[in-house]
Amino acid sequence: MKNHNLGNKKAQTALKSEAPLLFPFISLRREPFGALLFNPYLSIEKEFDETGALIAESCDGAHTKEELADACQACFGMDRESTVRKVEEVLTELRVACAIEFTGKGKPKRPPPSLYPAESNAALSAPKSVIWDVTYACNLSCPHCLTASGARTVNELNTQDACRLVDKLSEAQVLYLSLAGGEPLLRKDILHILAHIAETGIRVDIATNGYALPSTLLREFRELPIFHVQVSLDGIGREHDAFRGRRGSFSRACNTLKRLKDEGLSTSVSTTATARNIGHLEEIVDLAAELGCDAYKAIPFIPAGRGKSSAAALRLDRQSSLRMCKVLTEASSRYRGRMSVEMESTYAFLLDPPAPSTDQNGRMICSAGYDTLSVGADGTAYPCPFLHDFPLGNILHDPMDRIWHQSSVLARMRLLDKTAMSGPCGTCEYAPAYCRGGCRASAYLDCGSLNGSDPLCFKGLTIPNR
Repeated sequence: MKNHNLGNKKAQTALKSEAPLLFPFISLRREPFGALLFNPYLSIEKEFDETGALIAESCDGAHTKEELADACQACFGMDRESTVRKVEEVLTELRVACAIEFTGKGKPKRPPPSLYPAESNAALSAPKSVIWDVTYACNLSCPHCLTASGARTVNELNTQDACRLVDKLSEAQVLYLSLAGGEPLLRKDILHILAHIAETGIRVDIATNGYALPSTLLREFRELPIFHVQVSLDGIGREHDAFRGRRGSFSRACNTLKRLKDEGLSTSVSTTATARNIGHLEEIVDLAAELGCDAYKAIPFIPAGRGKSSAAALRLDRQSSLRMCKVLTEASSRYRGRMSVEMESTYAFLLDPPAPSTDQNGRMICSAGYDTLSVGADGTAYPCPFLHDFPLGNILHDPMDRIWHQSSVLARMRLLDKTAMSGPCGTCEYAPAYCRGGCRASAYLDCGSLNGSDPLCFKGLTIPNR
């Protein structure tokens, strides 16, 4: 009996002496609500309140669970039972996120104090996601191109400056970085840039047209932590070739997807839904599944860049927007568990309208400038890839906190509420509980106002029988 009690006592002592250590690849970023934790390898995000933030950022391998509880009591005046429960709760969440181990002494990983938000506002402390057009060079010529890409521009960042830009994003603890263009794989230094991103721990994805993926490049991809490659398909066979302006682009894109899949890389297909291909959307989704893609998304055509001159021929109307929503909704159900189908750019709730909301007012925002930022090939920041009419500064020359926190355009977008909306959004019974007004770029490019209504909302249309 005595030995048994001694054994329990030793077990308790061992438990108390456990010191949780946050893995070095985990990002933990202070936010107005507390902290945001991100595991780039599993794409897991966790939000913690102020108490949870203190616990998470104290997981440095030098503080035991008992000491974490002591710190919470001292800072927040919690009773011991609540404190112990909170510590165990947060550590459980960190385990689920595969963010900690229990080990010896380590070095604390904390966000730079200069990036802490000065006060609570409508924005995160920094963007979660950045879309970076690394070049405007392209081997195709598409009528919908939002960057009007073709030839490389003279002011594109050289290798050294491109790596400096990556460092700036890393210092701000950006979580996701998508390399786009143009065609990002046309940069001769793309492997150098990818290797540099890998050193920062930012989760990197690549958006490519899939026309050319040299074997030498693909071999190097094996050694790099590239988390996802998105390939564009805007039609089947000759339809895609005609749209992309180059024969063979469809077969090359499909072959690229197969080769990437053979290498074990996560892949997806992206389609720009237009008046030309809306009738073939279901076929493209099914093809993506046949090619073993992990995800599919379709985004409606927005008349930016070269697309402005093709707007009359490519723009979707509200009926086509409804059709796109139905196709994606049905595909999401059909491929559940096999391939995810993104629904963010649709108004899926209108297919089975909920009861009207009793909320009279509230924020009407999209991801642009709230958790996402776009960066051009010269380092200029914009609210999103479609809103190049609103340059915010240059990442290389202007502090990130000034670009993110002091932009009058972003402040206006973040504080936009229902009472300020023009058009149907201002009186909609589903706003803001079920809908935040859709895409601000779509509204702006349609009516010239960031306060406008998204022209692709199909509210009021008759929903066809399923």
